Amino acid sequence: MSEQVFVKSNIHDSEENLSNPLSDNHRDLSSKSMFTIWFASNLTIGDFAVGFIPIYLGLGIEVSIAALVIGSLMGGVLLGLMSSTGPRSGLPQMVSSKFAFGLRGSKVMSSLQWVNTAGWLSVNLILAAFALSALFHGLYFVLSLVIVALVVALAVSMGHKGIHTFERILSIILGILFLFIIYTSLRHLPALGSYSASYSVTAAVGFGIVLASSFSYIMSWGPYASDYSRFVPSTFSSRSVFSWTLAGSFIASVWAEIAGLMVAVISGNPNGNPATDLASIMGKFGYIGLISLFLGGLSANALNLYSNSISLRSTGIKINRKIIIGLVTLFSVALGIIGYNNFYAFYETFLFILDYWITPWIGVMVAEFFIVRRISGSSSITPGFKKIGFISYLLSIVISIPFMNPGVIFIGPVSSLMGGVDTSYYVSFLLAIVLYVLLSRYYNDSKPVPKNLGKAGA
Repeated sequence: MSEQVFVKSNIHDSEENLSNPLSDNHRDLSSKSMFTIWFASNLTIGDFAVGFIPIYLGLGIEVSIAALVIGSLMGGVLLGLMSSTGPRSGLPQMVSSKFAFGLRGSKVMSSLQWVNTAGWLSVNLILAAFALSALFHGLYFVLSLVIVALVVALAVSMGHKGIHTFERILSIILGILFLFIIYTSLRHLPALGSYSASYSVTAAVGFGIVLASSFSYIMSWGPYASDYSRFVPSTFSSRSVFSWTLAGSFIASVWAEIAGLMVAVISGNPNGNPATDLASIMGKFGYIGLISLFLGGLSANALNLYSNSISLRSTGIKINRKIIIGLVTLFSVALGIIGYNNFYAFYETFLFILDYWITPWIGVMVAEFFIVRRISGSSSITPGFKKIGFISYLLSIVISIPFMNPGVIFIGPVSSLMGGVDTSYYVSFLLAIVLYVLLSRYYNDSKPVPKNLGKAGA
């Protein structure tokens, strides 16, 4: 359908009842807006650093790019699917979990997402503060933390419109900056041309590790998706929302990852600090690289803080969203100070392990929204915990444990046989879908919900 102009909402999303779907007259975004929000939030140091992984493993450039592209495409598809549920449900992502996990069950999922967003908020805060301190030589690190946190809090306090405006502006600025990074890297063509693969693992194992890394990074945005797409009217097709979300996230992720790959090759130090290596190869333009990483941290954290406040309120805590933003900002600054000095490496590992909860959750949600609901013609809500949702979710995690390789606690036997490749994400995702569909055919502890739930007037 053609893009339309909609009546602007008179309701401020900080005071809305998150348990009820937004009606269409309270939705004021087009599906195209999904492009800029996921484009800006993925042109970050996180994606940039993923590009260092294949060079660290000694993969060839062509094989590396293929793994990064395929992994990002797979992750982008999952993010797009979750985003496409927003116009249909009119609900924040974790609140929409009630269809698959029950009313109380969705609060458990919201709690997991709150921990997830709080963790990434602190990590990106530290990274952006590092860049700001380096940009202004000698700027006190704690002051940098506070500046970054305040800028993000100000943008998020303006609500979903402020978020979208913020990300739209950053998508343009970051796009230009990353173009310049690519241009600067191409000036070192001799170094790129003389690079040859020197595998520290087999080609298949290296490909699998890079594939999992690029996939897991982008799919980890899944629990955030409909927090933003719910403001797109239900009259827009889900396919349109899916397409713009996939395009924005995929293009940005591959762009940033390839930029990282090029810097890793040129610097000759793929196991070094990505920010330091970027500044070194850019020479007198090193400050542009630092600005890029600083702004990338802001764009990612705007989504982290906004979704964090939504997730906390979705657990049933009745606190004004602006107050939550203030409290979480203070908490993230404190956590940033602690992590900066003592626990940063451990914290990154903790976040990596935490990602294991996301793919089976997405699997259950995909099964509910795109398979079970289409077969039955309606959905259902359990007042407490929806058993088939939790059985499918937990069982898929347990079965996928032998395929895991978190790298700090253990290596699953299947992962060990595969040279350390972690395939648990794919296993838990597919298992969750199959189990949920099968169980839904034989057991139902829910009450039917009208098919048009989430549309205007519903």
